[in-house]
This record gives sequence, C-alpha cells and structure tokens, in this order.
Amino acid sequence: MKKKLLALLLAASMCVSLSACGGGSGDGGDDTAYRDELNIAVDVDAETYNPILTSNSTGSRVGELIFNGLIRLDEELVVQPALAESWDISEDGLTYTFHLRSGVKFHDGSDFTSADVKYTFDEIMDEENNAPYRSRYSSITNIECPDDETVVFTLNTTNSSMLAYMYLGIIPEGAMDDAAAFGTAPIGTGPYKVESYTLNSETVLTANEDYWEGTPGTETINVYVINDNSTRLASLESGDVDFVSSPLTASDLELVEDNEDLTMDIVPGLGFTYLGFNVEDPIIGDLAVRQAIAYMTDKQNISDVIYNGVDTPGKTPLLSSSWAYDDSLTDYEYSKEKAEAVLDEAGWVDSDGDGIRDKDGVKLAFTVSTHTDDTSRFQVVEYLQNQLKEIGMDVDVSVTEWASFSDAMIQHNLQVWVAGWLNQTDPDRMYDMFYTGGANNFGCYSDADVDAALDAGRISTVQDERAENYQFVAQTVTDKVWYATLVEQAFVSIYNSKMEGYTVYPSGSIYTLWQAKIAE
Repeated sequence: MKKKLLALLLAASMCVSLSACGGGSGDGGDDTAYRDELNIAVDVDAETYNPILTSNSTGSRVGELIFNGLIRLDEELVVQPALAESWDISEDGLTYTFHLRSGVKFHDGSDFTSADVKYTFDEIMDEENNAPYRSRYSSITNIECPDDETVVFTLNTTNSSMLAYMYLGIIPEGAMDDAAAFGTAPIGTGPYKVESYTLNSETVLTANEDYWEGTPGTETINVYVINDNSTRLASLESGDVDFVSSPLTASDLELVEDNEDLTMDIVPGLGFTYLGFNVEDPIIGDLAVRQAIAYMTDKQNISDVIYNGVDTPGKTPLLSSSWAYDDSLTDYEYSKEKAEAVLDEAGWVDSDGDGIRDKDGVKLAFTVSTHTDDTSRFQVVEYLQNQLKEIGMDVDVSVTEWASFSDAMIQHNLQVWVAGWLNQTDPDRMYDMFYTGGANNFGCYSDADVDAALDAGRISTVQDERAENYQFVAQTVTDKVWYATLVEQAFVSIYNSKMEGYTVYPSGSIYTLWQAKIAE
C-alpha cells in the first residue's frame, strides 16, 4: 500500500501544473447532461464565513467560493488578477495602487467599489475585531480611494509578502456592523451565494449567475460537515458525496485506490502537522522536558505507520518545498538514551520508585491534546503517550471536538497538543505563530531575536536575506522546542470520476470547484 501511495504522490506531483489531474476538464460533448448538484464533505464546521474572522480550513476553503480577493494565487502560487485587474507598486515598495474590475456586483446586487476594499482592510486592521491574521497588514498606514475603481495602500515599511496577502475576501461596506450574523449569511462577489447555513451540519451554496468570471459549472454545491475521516470517505464511496479532501486517514485510502468510480489526487501539500508546547506551563516550560519529548518522537515511524508514507517526516516549520529552505536545518534525532540523559541532568528523576519522574516534589505529568476530527492525530497522541511512559512521564490524553480544542488552544489552556497548519504559501506565515503576542502564538513564545528575524524577513526585498532570516527562525524554534514538526502533509483530494473542471491545488484551495460539473 505504501509503495502504491508513494507512486501516486510522485505521479500527481508531476501533473499538478496541468489544467486538471484525474477527472479531466473537457466539456463531455455537446449532448452531455450534467447534474445540477455537487455534494462535498468537510471535516470541521466553518464556524464563520466572515473572512475577517475565519481561522479554520473550512471557512477559508469554502470561503473562496463565496468571496474574491484583489488577487488570487494559482496552483503554482503565482499571483493572478481577481477583483483587481492590475496594480502598480512604487519603486520604494511603500505604495500599492490597485485598479479594480468594473461592473462587479455583490450577491445582493450592490456595486463593488473601492470603498468596500478600504472598508475590508480597515476592519481587519481594527484591533477591536481581534482578526486572527491582522498582523499581515500591520504595515499599512493609509488607504485612499481616488475613485470607485482605484484604491491606494500606503505602507510604513516594505513588506515582501503584501501582494500575496491581498487574497483576503472583500466584504461589503457595513458588513461588520453585525459580524456574527454576516458570518452565517455572508455576502461576497464570488461564484456562489450562501443559500443557507446550519451549524455543524450543512451549507448550501447556489450559483451566482452574474459572476464576473463566468457562469458556475453547477447550480448548487452542498457542503456537509462529517467530522470522522473514515465516515467522510465512506460517504464518498456510497455516492452520498462527490468530493472529499485532506485531512483523510492514510490507511483508509487503500479502500478507494482501485475504485474506478473515484479519482484520487495526491500531491505534495503546503502544510505540516506539529507538536505544540505551552512554554508558560510550569512543567512544559522546562526546556529539558520539551527536549526529552522531541527525542522520543520518532518521526519516521509516525510517517511510515500512521501516515502510510503519504505525509513525510518533518524537520522544522519551514517546509522543505519552500524557496527559503536549506538542507543544513536540523531537528532532534530519535534517541531514548538522549531523552533520559537530558531529564536526568535537569533533575527529573524517579525519587520514590513509582515509575514516574519527579522534581522538587512535582510529578512529571501532563496532558497531550488533539481533536476528534482527525483519526491520524488521535493515533499520534496515543503513540506519544506510550513512548513517553517508557522514560517515566505520566501522560494523559485529551481528545475533544474541534471547537472545544481550538478554543482551548487559542486561550493558551493546553500543555502539549497535536495540530497542523495549511496554506504555507510564504515563510512569513511563521510570523503569526512565533512573534511575541502573535494571533496564532498559542504557546506564549517570546524571543527578541526571533521577533527581529521575522520583522527583517518581512521587510527585506532581497530573497537571500529573507531566506537567512526564516532559516534562523525555523532553527531557533526547533532548538527551543516551541514546535516539533512531525510530518509535512500531502494534499489528497478524492472525487467522482465523472467530475470535470476541477484543478488540484497543493495549497488545499478548492476554488476551482466553481467550474466543476458532473455528468449524469
């Protein structure tokens, strides 16, 4: 099975830049009849489709069908025009002028103008809104609208990632007056409108017949929330849904590998699964404890056994596919002897013979958490529990549904956890994870040198300089064991073989589903 999946991975990676891998993009002939519904299944509820506030994969992926940004990133991460037809960047890199597409309307029939662009970015930068990705736009100091089709951004410093971050979905002026309501009944300019939204159950999307890029391929897209990976895949096999994508349990892929009614694409993805640590926790805050955990984490075994070789061993939060990556980056080797030695040296010993190490009267006990929506991560947690018991750690496991888990993570209430990051399109994504006070800095990390390197990487316009800064960050956070990067993720999408028009994106984007259609 592993060899077959690796072969699929290599083959799919070669065709990722084609117009479609698998189902094809032909029109099926003039006499072909197509279904008026496309059913897809996702792992977690969006919670909100408000692009200012969304922070999970469903909100982002499905949100791309509802909203447009000024730009979009294609399957090769090249910036392409969207709501902005063109743009100019000043020679000093401090002024971005976007020339907007004319005649675009929101789903409610109102005109899209530069005022909506200004409003969207003003709202994401407003600290009161507590937007998860506000820091990406912190260098913007002023936004002007000379006319309805022109918007000018002024920055206080250069930002090499700024243009790529302009994919933020544009919302209509006034939408944040009731941000929660807008999140469940959003209005965008995208190819699909939200007909209805039912929490933890279903979102019904209907085609925007006036979409500026053309008529969507299918009238209705039903988005079903099916938390369990195996159940989601079974729903695809039974024909209840037509499309599923990562996360999926690697061992389950064998069930559909030879199914001629389904097409499976496996490509190197832009995400990683990691072990996170709360450095302000009294026990986990001890570097020796984190180092011992890192030494006991056999990444190759996790990749081979739990992920069937589909997701490959990770090293640092800087993906090996990134332009900024360097082979000189290192992580902790798997070594029980080194794990035990580092604990002994730090004074964590079994003083009373009960099999659990202690120090100053405190037991070496803690909880490793993850969520129920990814079976593989549950297996990783159980694996770590058994591994760490061997060196005298008393480890409890907590597995809760996504909403509870993510809330505890955001509130810094976890000790150690298994989670993942997607859409690592630029190493600047580490800014939110590791910058002091960053919106996604769930482990309370703070290091002045890391902050300086993240700032320098964002400001520099010289790619080699940027790479050096991001390599420093990746190596430092790995050495300090803020993260233990477990595996680099593949992106898997499986769908009805009759589906035409879908293009696989390594980023996990499902935007091209707007062009998809299924022959009856």
